[in-house]
Amino acid sequence: MNDKILFVVNGYSSGYSQHYSSLFMLDLSLESLCWQRCVDMLVERQTFGVGVINDNIYAVGGWSSTDGHCRSAEVYNYNTQTWHMISNMSTTRSSCAVGVLNDLLYVVGGYDQSLQALDTVECYNPSIGMWSPVANMCERRSGVGVGVLYGELYAVGGDDGSNILSTVEKYSPKTGVWTTIAYLNFPRKNAEVVALDGFLYVLGGMDKSSNLDYVEFLNPDNNTFTVITAKWNIKWISPGAVAINRPQHFTTC
Repeated sequence: MNDKILFVVNGYSSGYSQHYSSLFMLDLSLESLCWQRCVDMLVERQTFGVGVINDNIYAVGGWSSTDGHCRSAEVYNYNTQTWHMISNMSTTRSSCAVGVLNDLLYVVGGYDQSLQALDTVECYNPSIGMWSPVANMCERRSGVGVGVLYGELYAVGGDDGSNILSTVEKYSPKTGVWTTIAYLNFPRKNAEVVALDGFLYVLGGMDKSSNLDYVEFLNPDNNTFTVITAKWNIKWISPGAVAINRPQHFTTC
């Protein structure tokens, strides 16, 4: 990991009272680690999606105290250390999630401006700078977790507006179809989803009454989830965090 740089894109503080547009960086190659503040986003956002393509960081959708529910998106270029706006999505989305597959940026679910949970998905192609629609999911999902495994996009849990979901579905770019494939042991929304060594891990999140410290993982060979006995007790409020390869000649604090 000593050739990596960790970026954290702020969301909002505890109590939902303060929104942020800040970007922080941690250079993992340094003996004495320190956080360095980078250039702020152009739009203050919370509950937005974050993704990385070719070491460029995308911040998509969310909710802003000035703009309300956002259809806007922006990208951070580490070479110029600047943010710039990209084309707008067709739909406003907060509490959405982002996955990157085949150098395309997928934004999944979320809430629209009327607080209706969405089943829609859009795809951004950075080579042409345009969004295009993707097949709708099987269920509406805000606060959905998204992961990529073996060339397919997974949508995990979320909130359909009435219930916290335990269902998991996946999207195949080859067929262009979403398919429900598994059920979580613990229904949850706002969970973190990470692919590691051929498994899909689901961490934390919340159910109807409380935050969760349960971690479970999906085995794609049999489409079953297994709960890890060790719990984690860290509770985060809608940050976005990504690690990218260390750029050449890139200096930090």
